[in-house]
Amino acid sequence: MKKRLSQTTKLAAVLLLALAAPAAARAQTSAPDEHDPEILGVRVGMDIPTALQAVFVNAKRKPGEERPDAKRNEGKDVRVLYRKLPQGELQIVFAEGKWVKEVVLTYAAPPSYEDLRLAPTGSMGGAGTSDTAVGQLVMGKAYDSRYQIGYTSDRKLERFWWRDDAGAGGYRVRVGFVSERVAGNGQLAAKTLARKLVEVTPGDEEKFKRAMEAH
Repeated sequence: MKKRLSQTTKLAAVLLLALAAPAAARAQTSAPDEHDPEILGVRVGMDIPTALQAVFVNAKRKPGEERPDAKRNEGKDVRVLYRKLPQGELQIVFAEGKWVKEVVLTYAAPPSYEDLRLAPTGSMGGAGTSDTAVGQLVMGKAYDSRYQIGYTSDRKLERFWWRDDAGAGGYRVRVGFVSERVAGNGQLAAKTLARKLVEVTPGDEEKFKRAMEAH
């Protein structure tokens, strides 16, 4: 218990230090592409002050709104939550309370998969499978060929598009989009995207940890 309180106190101190970080030096302010491996300027591997300052600047938070709205310890990791941002609800997970390992945005204004040129998924057979339509011209539209397509679980309630990018530290970073739940009798898949995620690719956590500790 004392160790957990110590970690919480340490994180609180870092959150306060983040408020003093110069915005111009800490945050990405140029308009990113939705396919970029970041959300509101937050990227895998960022430290706490850099990540929080990125959210403050790119979400256009006001003075007094520098801190996340909630924080929760998850073992050695720490999850922070921003509610009701203009872009939606944002969650960031800091591995061991130090480095960003996961960012998830639940969209306030969900785009459609067609808006992001994600391929349709009619030929999917199950979770983790690829779609033969990826990269093809379908109905005159060129789709992004980098993504695999499947479901978030065997229940097939949410479609999942993802790609894994090689990182400089020897680990991979996953960029993914999850659809809203299927509609009606389950035969018609939702066309809108519920959330975007950027995370350390599952299975690469130890590589990520070693890379971060080597800095």
